[in-house]
Amino acid sequence: MLIKKEQSELQNQIQTLSNELSVCKNIEKQHQLMNGKLYDEVDKLKKENEYLKRENEIIRDGNDYLGVYSKTLCDEVKTLADDMTGAVKDGSALVKKNNKNILFMTAIQGFIRYTQRLEAIYKKLAKPN
Repeated sequence: MLIKKEQSELQNQIQTLSNELSVCKNIEKQHQLMNGKLYDEVDKLKKENEYLKRENEIIRDGNDYLGVYSKTLCDEVKTLADDMTGAVKDGSALVKKNNKNILFMTAIQGFIRYTQRLEAIYKKLAKPN
């Protein structure tokens, strides 16, 4: 009787362990499935990331080619505008002293307009902060 009882207990333990094993196998299958899906998603995102990097590089190259947001170009335009502004101030003082010289006055007025246009171009080129 004792042997049958031990056999019965062992049979129950085997059944319990068998059930746990099948549950673990099912969990492992689900894990592999989810892991596979995650790898697929990671691969897809890596491809998208590479595409966006290439696209960003193309845009950057295009902007450099066009001179958009080029720091050196902005600095050159700003330096030229500052130089022209200084020349306009000096020329305006001379025009006030020699206001009878129409040709000089007309030249300074044109110079003022060009300086204003250059300042407007600089403002378009400079990146907003």
